[in-house]
Amino acid sequence: MIGLVLAAGAGRRLRPYTDTLPKALVPVGPEGDEESLTVLDLTLGNFAEVGLTEVGVIVGYRKEAVYDRKAALEAKYGLKITLIDNDKAEEWNNAYSLWCGRDALKDGVILANGDTVHPVSV
Repeated sequence: MIGLVLAAGAGRRLRPYTDTLPKALVPVGPEGDEESLTVLDLTLGNFAEVGLTEVGVIVGYRKEAVYDRKAALEAKYGLKITLIDNDKAEEWNNAYSLWCGRDALKDGVILANGDTVHPVSV
């Protein structure tokens, strides 16, 4: 079983925060706090806490920011992260992102949206 995060969307409702970042990398702490965790941090932490070791993250809008942080996120959470490109992220919806990650489904997945914050118990 692996974790799969749908994180390709533009996050238009989160502007101006998403003008330069994908919504999964928007900080969820006090404004100006440089140590704030992101939505993706919280999701990866939850996956690690339940014993997952592999995660696929579907990326699209501003994906280079996720690529830039991949190694640090792997080290921080002890996960092997595979980034999966959604080249139609700004035109199509989450269903297409799930289609992009369809190869991961054969292994069984715990699915998370890249803009949803919840406790590990959920």
